This record gives sequence, structure tokens and C-alpha cells, in this order.
Amino acid sequence: MPDPRTAIEPMHAHGAQAPARPRDGGGRIGTVISGVLAYLRERRLQPGDRLPSERDLAESLAVGRNAVREALAILGTLRVVDCRPNSGVYLRHMGRDSSFEALVMLADMGATPTPTEVAETMEVRAHLELLAAGLACERRTEDDLQRMEGILARTRAILAGGGNIAEADSEFHLALVEATHNSVLVRVLNAFYRFTALRREALFHDLAQGQASEQDHRQMLTHLRARSAPEAQALILRHMQRARRYWTDRLTDAAPAPSSQEHSGDAP
Repeated sequence: MPDPRTAIEPMHAHGAQAPARPRDGGGRIGTVISGVLAYLRERRLQPGDRLPSERDLAESLAVGRNAVREALAILGTLRVVDCRPNSGVYLRHMGRDSSFEALVMLADMGATPTPTEVAETMEVRAHLELLAAGLACERRTEDDLQRMEGILARTRAILAGGGNIAEADSEFHLALVEATHNSVLVRVLNAFYRFTALRREALFHDLAQGQASEQDHRQMLTHLRARSAPEAQALILRHMQRARRYWTDRLTDAAPAPSSQEHSGDAP
């Protein structure tokens, strides 16, 4: 059975899913890249498999060969594919060869993260958020607290109007990380927030999820004011666990049942 972490997995719909579209920075080439990735997922290509020719991809996607060539060049730069002169284009081992930033850039271009990518990024992010909460309690300034208070005020106003707080939620998390005054941690976690942007939009279509998040953020600000690191870390862990349960339930419900052939292989 193919390793689900290395193959390009099929996309799954879930809950209140935001439209699968290129983000503002993606444009035409983002659409072509998304089309190429979807084409490869449908055919379940594995690491080392050769991609169809530019002409075949262009015909399948109903786009020009120049657009396909440009898309493949970008995927090559991101180490998703390996472009070999006089040989062809081959799928790389995503879990080993590409960087997390590659996943972020693909998400920016409209590619939908797989269920495995969602679960694994949340697992890593939870530990980074714990670190950030502890450091922020030690290092936060009054300016940091005032900035977060302002974001919370905007969040409450959005909720009062029945709106989606996805952007404000990300702003609060980023402000919390910036209160650590560790620029590397800010860069790393900001990549996670970019990666989850579309999922956050979907999550906060549910007003109850937005209200719960706002309550957590308000309590987090209280802990930061008191410099209560253990309480802040316990809160961020509960905050992340709630989001993990939400997405685990939806991705499990949306995942198709394995075929009998898949069951006959080695243990997953």
C-alpha cells in the first residue's frame, strides 16, 4: 500500500469548506498549478513516477503549453517535481525533498492541503504555540498587550455583526507570537498561519467557533497581563485541541472508504 504521507493524496471536501480557488497572489499560473496537482492526484502518481508530457498535460487541462511549462518550473523550484533535461519531469518524495514553505506557497496558490498534511501541521504547530505562549508571558510589553486588546475589540465587533473572524483570529495569534520578540519564531509560525488561511475561513463560518475562539483569546490576554505562563500554555493547548477535534471529525467524515485492494496491502 502506498505511504499516504509521500503520495499526492486526493482532495476531500469537508464541513463549511471555502471555495478551492487560487489566493489573490496565485492568478492564472496558480490555477494551472492547482490543475496539475489535481491531475496527479487523480492518477495517484508516486515518488519517482514520470509525469505526462507538457502537451498531454496542456490538453488535459485545456491550457497552453507555455502555462504548463511555467507551472512545472515553479513546482520544480519548490522541489515538488524533478525536471531532468532530455528525460522528463518526475514526481519527488514530498515528505523528504520539499520544504514546509513549499506547502505554504502551494496553499497560497490555491492548492488544498491533504488530510495528512493538516494533521501533521497541527501536531507541530501545537508545540510551537506552547513555546510562544511561555515566552510571550516572560517578554510581552505594554505595547504588545494594547495591540492584542485592539484586535480583540475588532473581533467582538465582527462577531456582533455575525461576521467571519478568520483574519482577526490570525492577527491575534501573530500578535501573541510577536510578543515573544523572537523573530525566527514569528517567521515560522506566520508560515503556519498562511498555510491554514483557507481552513480558518471555513472554520469561522460557524459563529459558535468564532465566539469560542474570542473567549480563549480574551482569557489568554488575562494570562499574559499576569505573566502566568503555565495557565497560558494550558489554555493554548486546549485551544489547539478543540481545533484538532473539529478538523479530525470533518476530515474523517469526508474521507472515502479504502478499496478492497488497499486493505490487502501492508498495514498503513
